[in-house]
Amino acid sequence: MLFFATLVPSAVLEETPQPGIPLKLLAGKPVVDTVFINGQGPYRFLLDTGSQSNQIDAELARKLGIADTLRLDLETPSGESTVHGGHVSELSLGPAQATEQEFLFTRFADLYPLPPDIRGILGQEFLSHFDYLLDFEHHRLIFGVSSAVGMPTTFRLIFGRMAVSTSLGDLVLDSGAEMLFLFRPFLHPAVAQVVGASGVGVPVSIETAPEVRIGNRRYYASRAEFRPVPAAEEAGLLPANLFHAIFICNSKRYVVFNPLR
Repeated sequence: MLFFATLVPSAVLEETPQPGIPLKLLAGKPVVDTVFINGQGPYRFLLDTGSQSNQIDAELARKLGIADTLRLDLETPSGESTVHGGHVSELSLGPAQATEQEFLFTRFADLYPLPPDIRGILGQEFLSHFDYLLDFEHHRLIFGVSSAVGMPTTFRLIFGRMAVSTSLGDLVLDSGAEMLFLFRPFLHPAVAQVVGASGVGVPVSIETAPEVRIGNRRYYASRAEFRPVPAAEEAGLLPANLFHAIFICNSKRYVVFNPLR
């Protein structure tokens, strides 16, 4: 894996209280329309807590003059690929602002589940700098929330992604996942494909989802994807849309699922 030298990013949050940023849900995945890159925009981006990196459509990167300054091997449950990328001087989403953000260049036309008006993905490279409420029920993203009423669940980081302990093993909290994804052998023949950031599709079996227990609470997904991923440290992906809302406290490394209002 080859990395080029990078600058340490910084992030700030405007202190003015914010009513929240509108969310659109695309197959349960949160999408925002107000991303600005180096003062240009707004652009529509997917929020993906299950992605370590930010990604930007290669065509938009060329239009914005983002230089190709890094190369790395990208590994996802759907495969591996070598990708190029660069740095963005300024990135903002509502009151949340960050500098010197890394972006991987991606051909979103190759990722058929995403519509062409989505120009990129904001991953943990950006999101991990902030505490925020991801409210699926009311379609709002609120940065700067200091706390939430509910049972805190600590998380650990696996390659920069949040993983919580569950009855099914450590699952990465993934707002970019449509359904529960368990890295287990197929129980039935594969009937579908998952296309990841590498653009490569892999077969998965879609079956009845088992119960998910987190602490003393139980959650139920209707279906789950199954595929063995022997090299993965995590046991699978926990879709954020399984919950009405999630408070994510990166500053203290815990989350609150379905916080009380």
